[in-house]
Amino acid sequence: MSSSRLLPRVFLPLALIALAALVLGLGITEPTGLTGKDEYLLGLRIPLEMMQGDHWWVPFIDGLPRLKKPPFLYWLGRASYEMFGPSLLAARGITVAFALLLLGGTTWIGKFLGGHWRTGLIAAAVLLGMSGIASESRRLMLDVPVAALSLGAFCCYLGWLRQPRWSALLACAATLSAAILTKGPLALIVCGGGMLALWIVRPALRDTALRHWPHHLLALLLAAALPVFWFLYVRDHFGAELARITQDELEARQLSRFSLDPAIGILTLALPWSFVAFQSLWVRRHDPDIRFLACWLALTLLPFFFIRTFERYLIGSLPALAILAAFALERGNPPCWTRRLGSVIPALLALILIVLLWRWQMGGWALLAIALLWFIAVWWRNGPPAWGRLAASAAVLWAAGWGVAFPALGVNRIPATLLTRTHDHAVILFDGPQPALLPMLMQRPLRQTSRLDSLPPGERQPGTLISVRKEDLPHLSAQLDALRLHSKPVTEYQALTSAGSGIRFAREGATSADWFQAWKLRSPQPLMSSIVLLELVP
Repeated sequence: MSSSRLLPRVFLPLALIALAALVLGLGITEPTGLTGKDEYLLGLRIPLEMMQGDHWWVPFIDGLPRLKKPPFLYWLGRASYEMFGPSLLAARGITVAFALLLLGGTTWIGKFLGGHWRTGLIAAAVLLGMSGIASESRRLMLDVPVAALSLGAFCCYLGWLRQPRWSALLACAATLSAAILTKGPLALIVCGGGMLALWIVRPALRDTALRHWPHHLLALLLAAALPVFWFLYVRDHFGAELARITQDELEARQLSRFSLDPAIGILTLALPWSFVAFQSLWVRRHDPDIRFLACWLALTLLPFFFIRTFERYLIGSLPALAILAAFALERGNPPCWTRRLGSVIPALLALILIVLLWRWQMGGWALLAIALLWFIAVWWRNGPPAWGRLAASAAVLWAAGWGVAFPALGVNRIPATLLTRTHDHAVILFDGPQPALLPMLMQRPLRQTSRLDSLPPGERQPGTLISVRKEDLPHLSAQLDALRLHSKPVTEYQALTSAGSGIRFAREGATSADWFQAWKLRSPQPLMSSIVLLELVP
């Protein structure tokens, strides 16, 4: 092949990958960007403590082994910190890389079903503009990585079906092993659901699998080998802690409790493409490829109807919906109502954010306003849609919202004076914890607790700083009195703070009157939490 032909075939994929990385990575270096308690309390801090204590095989947090989830993402987190230095880019860049893998896997399966790369590229463009990918790819959490690895394992299996080679089956086993080491048995849902859907819809492939059952069994054993070895090691060394955590997890997940939340969750995660995808499924339900996608989607959702879940657990179901939407776009005939209905909630969310930023005299709203106008113009126009403009306008809207406008709100803002004041001191983050991103900015895990009596006496010495939200101060004062410890105030500041999920940023207990007051004053101050820094004294 001549170099003149090779260059476009290499340059185009690289350009598309770089563009997707830019869209997903916009704003991830901002301490005021989208986050959540699972990220700032665990995902960002665990690799820091692994470095501080020189732990590799078993992750640690707050002096205890972190056994609730397997360690693979934390291994990657420490490796990234060691290589690039602890930073938000080094941490969240991992999730962006897995999101790119998820896009690549969706492209490959779209091509596998549609017969050409165009179908796969449209599916990847659709997925890039889905709500769930736009938000969850910006945080160092488990859901995008486990979905990407499980989908990668399924792609390797499809490659083996096309051309049975040991290399493809070994790649499937290795990728599935990494997925299990990321989130345990839930990693089997995307890959296993895809395999089962193939065997149900295409009996010839089921017969092929039965003829090669020893190969499948060997691949499964190889995939389980390292996770089982890690689990046995943990059971031998931390058996009592593992038993307690397992019991807590079973109670938290509420097994056998039926709920329709996943049906609502998947619609939300796939916005604005939800109704385009489901309408395509219904209209072409007799097509074998559509039947496979419908079966795959159903199998990836089914387990979550019977356990307590968060919406982000359903990320692995989005590739099937993206490919369904791609089939509709290839024919150029998604009804106008499917586009318009799907666009309403994203447009309203963007409009609310624009109004808040404008009213509170903050930056970032103008860019989001331009993105919103383009989005509405494209998604509400009559006639056959141009899939490129639809996909681009959705991706740009989410990127402008999460990457530029939301960080401008200043959620979890930390004054520079606080960083200076805490630089050379031991710091305890009490309850909350706030400041949420302080460990990341200080490049130290710090200690977080809601019970001072659980800390060793050496960590409660004079000179230790304690950071606490003002609403938690009575709880802290009672514990200080019980331990006969004394403190003095050092500094206090106010900020909007994350309360669990990323978009809940008002002070705990804030009322509609507080929101009205914030609107009236043209300032978010009535919604802010007060963060108090105390110092233990003799």
